Amino acid sequence: MSARPEQGAVAGAHVMEPIERAIRWILLSGIAVSAALMAAGLVLGVVRGAGLPRGVVPLAELPPALAALRPAAYLSLGLIVLIGTPFVRVAGSLVVFAREHDRRYVLVTAIVLFVMCLGVLLGKA
Repeated sequence: MSARPEQGAVAGAHVMEPIERAIRWILLSGIAVSAALMAAGLVLGVVRGAGLPRGVVPLAELPPALAALRPAAYLSLGLIVLIGTPFVRVAGSLVVFAREHDRRYVLVTAIVLFVMCLGVLLGKA
């Protein structure tokens, strides 16, 4: 009888492994992209002799600032990617749980995502 629970646990581990790999990939990719953007901003600042930027570029001004190779734009985008990575991770988890028809985890993950978004919205006020 003791063999059955272990087999069930092993089967459950195989189901969760792809989810854990996807979550790990999302987090590592977000950190890598963020670090690359910030490194590009630092290199641009050094090459242009401008040093470190003293402020951030507003979101609406980001595309033209990136095209103009402004160091502050790359640093700002790197920070946005770093801050946005956990949101993508939670949204990805929500999709995975919905595809698995796991209503309990869909509900919990949706609440977490809602609270995170609410925190961002209230933080701007």
